Amino acid sequence: MRKTKKHKQYTIDEKNRIVLLYLDRHMGPSQIVREYGLCDKQRLYDWVSQYKEYGTCVDRRGKATKKEAPNKGRPRKYKVNLEDLSKEQLIEKIKMYEDIKKSMAYLIDQQQN
Repeated sequence: MRKTKKHKQYTIDEKNRIVLLYLDRHMGPSQIVREYGLCDKQRLYDWVSQYKEYGTCVDRRGKATKKEAPNKGRPRKYKVNLEDLSKEQLIEKIKMYEDIKKSMAYLIDQQQN
């Protein structure tokens, strides 16, 4: 049993008709949302911007936007090749590892006491 309500899917023709009702000022945004069962006004405004940009509404279901695409999935882990580091960078990295070891030893000692 589904816990959430599934929104109605509209065809491109239905979207275009709804957008034209809005653009020709036959109906206001609130009235369109109520009459056609849209989830909110933003959905209508998205369709209107698509209509103005492409001349028709676009079916983007299942397609990531440009903002979402780079952040998709698990971030990559980059391995550091120690041979490519300069002497100063290598010393800095060794100091960092030593500080981590000291902190871990301190925490383990505190936990045991």
